Amino acid sequence: MISWLTVVVLSCFINRGLIFAYTLQDEQTLHSALLTGYNKGLRPGIDRTIPMTLNMTFLLFSIKELDISSGEFSVTGVFVLNWIDERLSWNPASYNQTNTTVILQSQLWLPNLINVNPFQDITGLRHDELSIVVDYTGLCTWFAIKTFESVCYTDVTKYPFDTQVCSIKFYVWGYSYIQDIDSTFVSPKVLLTLYSENGIWEVHDSATYTQMNIYNDKEIIVELTLKRRTSYYIVSLILPIGFISFLMGFVFLLPQDSGERLGFSLSVLLSVVVYLTIIQDILPEASEPHVSILGIFLSIFVAHGSLIVIVVIINLRIQNQRSQKPVPKFINRLILFVRRKDLDMVEPLGSKIELDYKDEDNVLTWSEVANDLDLIFFVVLQVVFCILSICYFLSVLT
Repeated sequence: MISWLTVVVLSCFINRGLIFAYTLQDEQTLHSALLTGYNKGLRPGIDRTIPMTLNMTFLLFSIKELDISSGEFSVTGVFVLNWIDERLSWNPASYNQTNTTVILQSQLWLPNLINVNPFQDITGLRHDELSIVVDYTGLCTWFAIKTFESVCYTDVTKYPFDTQVCSIKFYVWGYSYIQDIDSTFVSPKVLLTLYSENGIWEVHDSATYTQMNIYNDKEIIVELTLKRRTSYYIVSLILPIGFISFLMGFVFLLPQDSGERLGFSLSVLLSVVVYLTIIQDILPEASEPHVSILGIFLSIFVAHGSLIVIVVIINLRIQNQRSQKPVPKFINRLILFVRRKDLDMVEPLGSKIELDYKDEDNVLTWSEVANDLDLIFFVVLQVVFCILSICYFLSVLT
């Protein structure tokens, strides 16, 4: 006796065979029936008082380019659009259980989506080689694959620790969203199931939504929040700049009679200038919304290096002063104040003993002044470097 389970399994196989039993002639007959008298210039919808619903989903394949200097943003992805066209519905039983078919998009009505913030030319989604998948209920599915290019207004304030928000805007050209087409996104996010990672940018967040512009038109927006991958920039940009700037103060530890002080300080200064030039070539020539913090700090380091060159020249002149010319009293007192520990002149807490700067033993020579100024400038410059570095990282990481 045949069990009920066997009957059910056989029924499934029989039904499955019936579903996929249609032939080329069946599909050709179906196309002839659907396209005869079909006017692709008229949008779908029997009741013209009700706007047609256009469902959309965006799948991202890859980020092709984001040029922060020119503002060019390009991605490769696919727009999946669904709508109902009652003119393309049929009874599957009349065509040997043909449930779906594929029709070239040039033969059907399509929503005319136009990119309204292009980088160069205004383009749409249409492509002659693409086709539309049509279901027997009249459900049309269009997979519009394309490389989308748009303008992205970048904010380089925290470069290279920056995050950019770029969007691609579309508009259904020629139709009113109130009377003709109501476009909505099925998913509030960009789908990343087929996404290939980019070496420079990480997709931090995404959004797909519609909004009304100032002309009361409905814009379709695909928005990506991109965070820069900073490992390369830290190794090749931030650390070299930090090491070079850190070396600036060490010029004061070189022997004064070595003759290399001025050359060393100028070499370090030129290195910082070179990095400043590299940064200026990368960043856009704009002051809005903000200037790069890295560029500002590099300019400060250039001024810092220029000041060091001036101090080195002055210190060399002090070193070569004639011994017959006495050291000014205020310089003598300043150096003795700094050297008070070496001279055993540290007074006890609460003591009111005054230092006797008129003692002949405490009169300094120009060579001693130059040596002590070297130590003072070295400490001050290293403290300034540490403060500037901390301020930079606090400003870009918060």
